[in-house]
Amino acid sequence: MKTSSLNLRPRSLAMLAAPMAAAIMMALPASSFAGVDVSINIAPPEIPVYEQPPIPGDGYLWTPGYWAYGEGDYFWVPGTWVRPPSVGLLWTPGYWAYDGGIYAFRTGYWGPHIGFYGGVNYGYGYGGRGYEGGYWNHGAFFYNRNVNAMGSIRVRNVYERPVANITADRVSFNGGPGGLNVSINVDEQRAAHERHVQPIADQQRQVEMASKNKDLRDSVNHGAPAIAATPKAGVFEGPGVVKAGASNGAGPDAAKSREDAQAKAGASAASDRDAAKSREDAQAKAGASAASDRDEAKSREDAQMKANASAASDRDNAKTREDAQKGDAAANATAPKQHHSKKPRSANGAMSDNGGAAAMPSDRTGAQGDAGRPNETPKPQRAARPERASRPADQGQPHAMKPEHPAEAPKNEEKSRKDDDKKQQ
Repeated sequence: MKTSSLNLRPRSLAMLAAPMAAAIMMALPASSFAGVDVSINIAPPEIPVYEQPPIPGDGYLWTPGYWAYGEGDYFWVPGTWVRPPSVGLLWTPGYWAYDGGIYAFRTGYWGPHIGFYGGVNYGYGYGGRGYEGGYWNHGAFFYNRNVNAMGSIRVRNVYERPVANITADRVSFNGGPGGLNVSINVDEQRAAHERHVQPIADQQRQVEMASKNKDLRDSVNHGAPAIAATPKAGVFEGPGVVKAGASNGAGPDAAKSREDAQAKAGASAASDRDAAKSREDAQAKAGASAASDRDEAKSREDAQMKANASAASDRDNAKTREDAQKGDAAANATAPKQHHSKKPRSANGAMSDNGGAAAMPSDRTGAQGDAGRPNETPKPQRAARPERASRPADQGQPHAMKPEHPAEAPKNEEKSRKDDDKKQQ
């Protein structure tokens, strides 16, 4: 087993027999006995289980019981309520430590912080490291109801904090075979170098009275002392005095208190899990909402892109139509205009197909052409009408047309041409 990390000073008393060690201890005055390291070669008994008596009044602090040594035997010093020597001080219990084949007792002390006490589980807030029974705040001590037996006494400052790490380990020494394997930590080392106050007179009286009570010796009670705790130091009889029993030292109705503390701790853990689950659900919902917002924003963006693309397509179509219209207008502006002139008629009244020029009679060319309008294109002339053939007499016509006079024929023909020219003009 690993030994204590403290550097314990070997004492010549370790080589003495138990009776001699007890005689030396009992010969020392009470004031010096409290601060003396005692060394023997016999391991101390286990911490007995007992109930804590109710607090006698506001301002008292609990000092747990422990095994001391005297007159060749271990004896139990009952736990008790005491007033600290000054405001702001806390009690660090003493403990037994194995070193070099001997068991040395390190006396407890008062100080501003809890120091190292070997990892021994004394109960009632002293679970092996630190103190969970209360704390000082602006000159007032606050009590943890889940650790201290408050009874019917009115205490001003009370709070509740579950102590989850309650074990049945009752080993009373550090290091060595069967001992606790607990080392001092940084905070405890710092507390060891602070100013300490030795046990007060009430605590010394508690040790003296316990050493004289044969019922408190291990050889008599076999680890189950008849007086396990007292309401005040030096009060070994009357109300509030408790003996060791089947309880595990967690206070009045200890089993019920442990169950309540464990139930509260379980409820607190369940509440923490529920709170964590609620936060996880809220985060999941927030993530889903954010994803939905992103999807909705993406949909709006896609719709806007489609609308922009449609508007661009409309603009392109309009531009295409506009360009086509401009192209048609430009083509119409540059195309040559076509004039549809009336086709000249021939001399017999029929339209001429020879490019617009009517066939002129041979007798109108020459002087007649020159006598016409100067520098003007001669108007197309109608072709000479064919003379009507005289019907034969045998068709039964009552009146046969008279033949024209030879001298009037040219005049009539000329007049017809002039009439046609006027009509064409």
